[in-house]
Amino acid sequence: MSKLEKAADIFVTILGVALCVFQLYTAFYMPFPAMQQRGIHLGLGMAMIFLVYPKKKSENKTLRLIGLSISFVLSILSLVACFNSAFNWLDMADSMRMVFPKQSDIFFGTVVIVLVLLATKRITGWAMPIIAIVFLLYALYGKYIPIPAFRHSGVKFNKVIAMGYMTTEGVYSSTLGVSTNQVFIFLLFGQLLDTLGGSEFFLELANCGFGKLRGGPAKMSIFGSALFGSISGSAVANVVGTGTITIPLMKRVGFEPKVAGAVESVASTGGLIMPPVMGAAAFVMAEILGVAYWQVCVAALIPAVLYYLALYITVHLRARALNLKGLPPEEIPKARDVLKKGGWIYLPPLVVLVYVLGVMQYPADKACLYCCILLLVLAMFKKECRQKLKEQWLQILVRTSKSSLTVIAACACAGLVLLGLQTSGLLLKLSNILIALSGGNLLLLLFMVMLGSILLGMGLPATACYIILAILGAPAIVSMGVPKMAAHLFVLYFGSLSAITPPVAMAAFAAAPIAGEKSSTIGYTAFRMALPAFLIAFCMCLQPELVMIGTWYDVLLVTVFCVLGVACMAIGLQGYMLVKVEMWRRVLWCAAGVLLILPELYTSLPGLALMIILLLTEKDVLPTIKNRFGKGKAPSIA
Repeated sequence: MSKLEKAADIFVTILGVALCVFQLYTAFYMPFPAMQQRGIHLGLGMAMIFLVYPKKKSENKTLRLIGLSISFVLSILSLVACFNSAFNWLDMADSMRMVFPKQSDIFFGTVVIVLVLLATKRITGWAMPIIAIVFLLYALYGKYIPIPAFRHSGVKFNKVIAMGYMTTEGVYSSTLGVSTNQVFIFLLFGQLLDTLGGSEFFLELANCGFGKLRGGPAKMSIFGSALFGSISGSAVANVVGTGTITIPLMKRVGFEPKVAGAVESVASTGGLIMPPVMGAAAFVMAEILGVAYWQVCVAALIPAVLYYLALYITVHLRARALNLKGLPPEEIPKARDVLKKGGWIYLPPLVVLVYVLGVMQYPADKACLYCCILLLVLAMFKKECRQKLKEQWLQILVRTSKSSLTVIAACACAGLVLLGLQTSGLLLKLSNILIALSGGNLLLLLFMVMLGSILLGMGLPATACYIILAILGAPAIVSMGVPKMAAHLFVLYFGSLSAITPPVAMAAFAAAPIAGEKSSTIGYTAFRMALPAFLIAFCMCLQPELVMIGTWYDVLLVTVFCVLGVACMAIGLQGYMLVKVEMWRRVLWCAAGVLLILPELYTSLPGLALMIILLLTEKDVLPTIKNRFGKGKAPSIA
């Protein structure tokens, strides 16, 4: 490494520690005023982005050093420009200065907006910056739009810059506030848990319960990835973290490489919608909806359980079709032994997190902070954990800061999208335009938003994808009578599922080298496995009971029908029950699943009748049930 590269590494470490210490300080005591808190947060975050994500990696040393020099300049400029607003925010709050901004305000404001676009491009690609640029240009030059519905009088450049840099309506919007106040502490909790061996514990625990079952490693992958993914909040990180263990095990017991990679991809993606932590987008959702984070967790619970249930049934049917077995008994640890050797320390923080969030109704950041403290205290009882903390405390701080960079960039860039929409007035008209395009048909509108979410998800992380669609699509869905919670969960669902939606399925790309299979093959296999989940997402808007809106018996009834529906769809898609299912019967099984999940009794009851007919007429089903009951044993899905 050259001296400049070494200096960059040292500077990144200093910035990472500074960002983490700043976040911990404000979490322990109290946040600074919004402009100050977000300015420091964004400045440190962007300064890291330009050094951690260089413009391009070149083999030519000279070009590499030139690029690194430019990154250093952008990094310093980020600190200066953002800290300027952070430490001069009181003067900027002067109403006259907002109308007649100083030349320095225009200069630094322009610099910050350009830097946000460049930083977002480096970390997420061009998709989100282009969207932001389009809406900013629309705000400036909307008077030249030939279409009357989209034309407006135009906004002056100085006003756009002043609002974007000197208020909480632009880069320092409430979306960046979510990254500042809530997401960072949960990322620290996830990093602590992972470093101290939490991911290995979850996999061992999953192995205790599922390893001996038919196709055990795949079922172990589902449970382990659900636990780890709900804390890590990243589908790709989940695949890499747990897939290195579960994918080889699945291949060893007989699963094809494409199926092993697909199971891990789908299971890891579900972690983004699995309470109690979910991904960073869930915190943004709580902020946008103005509700407690716990309410988002409660609403997401049934759809998440249905998602994993559909995957479990799919895996079980696949294992039966291939006549696979579980792992040998000698390779399956006992739960008692796993807990005895120190695994117990990872459970109390999760229990406390759920209790403090759900029962005591503490703010999400405070609840997670207490869990971090509890985990550190419990780690002192385990020698390996004490050693890891002693050796890796600096890396934990820096890795936490690095893991927050995608969220920081996405939230800041989303503020620019909001700025363009608000200053141009398009935000007020957008819902009507989308409804007109869909012809007032809710299903067509949902389909349009789904496509938009999947397309955006090809180039954006789930958080960034959710933020854009929450601004552009969710209000239109809400205006057609769908509850806000259901509409926003719909957007979040498809923003997450984009990780397994071809042709750009990031979770499949991560699983490909581990499985030894093409990413496109894994992606299409994962997409087929997750098809029941697509229908569940639509049902959240058509049946609000799925997000806990309604009486308890309505919620229970809808949930039961949906469970039967995803089971039928799994049978139809896999083409196997106790024996191979003929193609025409597979179509009927899928039809029964769709009818069961649809929201009205006049569709669900015929779906139930069709399911019963198919079940009774399926080859070998009745003799098997009769034999099971004749021996005094109830049928088992395991």
